[in-house]
Amino acid sequence: MKIKYNHEIISGTVFALISSFLWFSIPTQVKTMEKTAITAQTLPKIAIGGMFVFAVCLLLEGIFMKEKEELTVTKESFHSAAFKKELRSILYCLFLVAYCFMVKPFGFVISTVILVLAIMVYYGARKWYYYAIPLAMVGIVYYVFRVVLHVSLP
Repeated sequence: MKIKYNHEIISGTVFALISSFLWFSIPTQVKTMEKTAITAQTLPKIAIGGMFVFAVCLLLEGIFMKEKEELTVTKESFHSAAFKKELRSILYCLFLVAYCFMVKPFGFVISTVILVLAIMVYYGARKWYYYAIPLAMVGIVYYVFRVVLHVSLP
């Protein structure tokens, strides 16, 4: 089976839809009573607005610039290096989804440490400092938010 597709059109469309959904969910997720120009919703709106702008740029690039690629799907293509690379990326995304569900019951520190260790083991990190650096960053982020900024973490 042959499939013609364009990476930029697919990615641009998906991220434009995701950013649109997130934009309209900001008022329900980030509640604020402030009337000033800068509120708790400002930073999420900037980030999601930027995501939408770049998604539209990617979509336009795919429409006007790039040629469609042709993909031939056979039984052997499921054993190729490119397919295995994509599968690793999908599994990495599943790690992140699992992390989202772990934060609430286990808290920020424990779930983030589990995520860091799982990713490091999955990608085959062998040296101790490959583990020490991200684990130290978890502690630093926790300290900055909890102690310095007085922001409660889950």
